[in-house]
Amino acid sequence: MKPKPPYAFRNHPLVDHMTGCLRIVEKFLELNPNYLHIVGVRLMKAGLNTAEPGLIETMLKLGAMIHDIGKAYRHYQERVEKYGGGFEYHEILSAISCYKILSNNLSPESQGLKILLLMAILNHHQAFRESIPKILSDTYFVRNVLHIAKGGLCDSISNLEPALKILGLTIEEVFAKDYLEFKSLLEKVRYALKLFLRRRFDDNRRWLKLYSLLMFPIILADNLDAYEKRSGSSSSLVIEELRRAMGNV
Repeated sequence: MKPKPPYAFRNHPLVDHMTGCLRIVEKFLELNPNYLHIVGVRLMKAGLNTAEPGLIETMLKLGAMIHDIGKAYRHYQERVEKYGGGFEYHEILSAISCYKILSNNLSPESQGLKILLLMAILNHHQAFRESIPKILSDTYFVRNVLHIAKGGLCDSISNLEPALKILGLTIEEVFAKDYLEFKSLLEKVRYALKLFLRRRFDDNRRWLKLYSLLMFPIILADNLDAYEKRSGSSSSLVIEELRRAMGNV
């Protein structure tokens, strides 16, 4: 039986990738019980005093679940059907969903933590940090992202509901309801990043570099689940190192 779309990769359903990544992050936290404490201490020293372990755990699980959710747009799913892949810019659309979710679920005091998770999602595939200013000012980036969003979500978007339900989320809470809301969310994300990145990680913005603490579990889960489900789609050396973090050598 052919797997059901939307896909995270050819023949790899996005809903399976979401739940698989969540399972891996949960296992990682079980095997590394001090990770939440370490992250909390680092963030508190940086001035993010609302970063208690429970909130950090929620953010890590959310990041694991939605880092690829931007792939659910029709543009990407049609490319999977025609060419077997092609997900350029999906990190940006995933970050917009992240922003929408957290805007409804975080206190004003936790906005710095929201920025860190946005940056973790934007960076989870590559060293994207130096390109973040392009998201803020490059019309080519903006035009392409808006073009993808204008095509809407894939017809089978409801297939993601079982995964979203695990975190108490609905389709409506995760995705923009229409193109106009998407444009508004994109502008809010651009403004939020511009506000915090204005000084490009100077002495007053060193805490921004701590997004890597939220990004590592996403990278861990993304690569291990992909390797398992996509017949070795990642470097075996990378996988070996990631497995060490899970206690598997």
